[in-house]
Amino acid sequence: MGEKLEKLESEIAALHDTLEQKGINSRGTQDVFGRKFHLPVDAEHKSSIFGVGLAVANLPGSQPHMRAFWGATFGFFSCFFSVFAPAALMPYLRRPVSEGGIALTGAEIANSGAAGVGTTIAMRVVTGPLCDMFGARKTFIFLLLLAVPGIIGMMFITNGAGLIACRAFIGLGLACFVTCQVWCSQMFSKSIVGFANATAGGWGNLGGGVTQLVMPFIMLAFLNSTGQDVDRSWRLCFIVPLLLHVFSAAFILTGRDLPDGNYSELEKQGSKQKSQGGSVAKVGFSNVNAYLLLITYGLCFGVELTMNNKAVLYFYRYYGVSPQIAGVLGSCFGLMNLFARSWGGILSDALNKKYGMRGRIWGMWVIQTLEGLMCVVMGVITVNLDGPDDFSGEFVTGAYTFTEGRVTSEFLFNNTADLVPRCGSKQIVTPDVALVDGVYMPLPTADPFIMILDPDQTCLHHTAPLGLTMFVMVLFSTFVQMAEGLHYGIVPYVSRPALGIVSGMVGAGGNLGAVIGSRNIVHAAQPLDTGFINLGIIIMVVSLVMHGLYFPESGGMLFKAGALGKYDPQLIKPAADLRGADQLNYASGNQKV
Repeated sequence: MGEKLEKLESEIAALHDTLEQKGINSRGTQDVFGRKFHLPVDAEHKSSIFGVGLAVANLPGSQPHMRAFWGATFGFFSCFFSVFAPAALMPYLRRPVSEGGIALTGAEIANSGAAGVGTTIAMRVVTGPLCDMFGARKTFIFLLLLAVPGIIGMMFITNGAGLIACRAFIGLGLACFVTCQVWCSQMFSKSIVGFANATAGGWGNLGGGVTQLVMPFIMLAFLNSTGQDVDRSWRLCFIVPLLLHVFSAAFILTGRDLPDGNYSELEKQGSKQKSQGGSVAKVGFSNVNAYLLLITYGLCFGVELTMNNKAVLYFYRYYGVSPQIAGVLGSCFGLMNLFARSWGGILSDALNKKYGMRGRIWGMWVIQTLEGLMCVVMGVITVNLDGPDDFSGEFVTGAYTFTEGRVTSEFLFNNTADLVPRCGSKQIVTPDVALVDGVYMPLPTADPFIMILDPDQTCLHHTAPLGLTMFVMVLFSTFVQMAEGLHYGIVPYVSRPALGIVSGMVGAGGNLGAVIGSRNIVHAAQPLDTGFINLGIIIMVVSLVMHGLYFPESGGMLFKAGALGKYDPQLIKPAADLRGADQLNYASGNQKV
């Protein structure tokens, strides 16, 4: 009889396991207030399963786990979209005032890009403690609304200073990456947290690619509706990111701080320890691993932000395509987030299952090194070809004849305000004319834009293989996003009591990397392809600091657990009774608030 009962219990347990793998809470586990969870959970009430299919099936998200996932994803997507919307419209904003732009200089464009990601550095550091004190959900809403004045301001700017100020304000909202990762870390079990964090972060990062893809076409739609009024059209485009921020904040408001409820009700009920901000801050800011990850995250997320600022203008100027085509090509870098960052999270969880934390770190280093290699290769493709940034010959006002294939064309350059670079492209204030059947006719171009042919055919526009560049860029982007996912498969393990602070520190490192990358590595004083080569070399060399990551209970890349004796990267030890914001006392459950 006992054996039959034991066999029956085993079969029931197996049935429960099967149903839970399908996303069904067959055991009927409840939160501390007696509410049944929608998904199967672990001992800490975090979801024990996650998958892309599950995420799609639970759109817009069931309470509390998938609601948090989609809230984090939509919110981060909105912030990314708004931060890089100005970059996608830069071909229009940089035009002279007489042509509907605000006459931006190259320095103003570069400074605005740096401002858009630079202000996030300090904000991400601040966001970590805010998450620990008030919860990721409320902090998320605060950041989304904080960026709104900057978005509205974009509709009224008249010069480069206004652009820089507005992009700096919008950039504050990009700190919501921290809230995205903290919220998901608090909702999903550690065995799958790499996948969950990577997918939410990746689909959120997708906003950077989507904005470069769709904003030029939104611009065309407004041009058609305003009678080709360029100035009014690009200003109206910012209604789209404004609406995204408002709708995302409203949706996040419907979620929960933790699987069992919100901070305030859980503290009142006794399940959650009240926030101890000072103690948590000392623990978080005294962890060596946090600082190492801060550096290395700047070499993947920082690179992505740098490319989001550079890609559209790169294709527009180097390959001479229209703003719309440049937007499509440039968006491919960000669009890899659709799956690549999730791949990084999946790889991190798989390596952890087989090799533990050491596997997570090794995987992160290998992928990030491949990222640097692809960055170098992308620059090498065009570095020996003459481009807009490094060809010294110029055409002055007058008539010139060029032969390309069997076609000979004569162009009259009648713009006396500027000299025209031979190998490159330039905004021309006065449209040039071509000699057609003995008569000078205006060039049939909607934009004041002309490609200058290079007679010896060494110009990048005629020789560089665009297809090869795109192929390498896609590989480059894939490794960038995977490296990001691998990073946040490790972050939740660094310091449980100071999860928010560590997440904020590492996230800030990403934006710091973007500022350094945009202003000091891939900068206006040298050709872009040379900048890509230098950036790739730096990625590979500095990523070697990952060998310094070490967890006493798990080891590191070079040393097994305990091999370094008493060394502990946690320099200031947390108090024995200090618990993380998501560590509850479940014995206090099922009590009325």
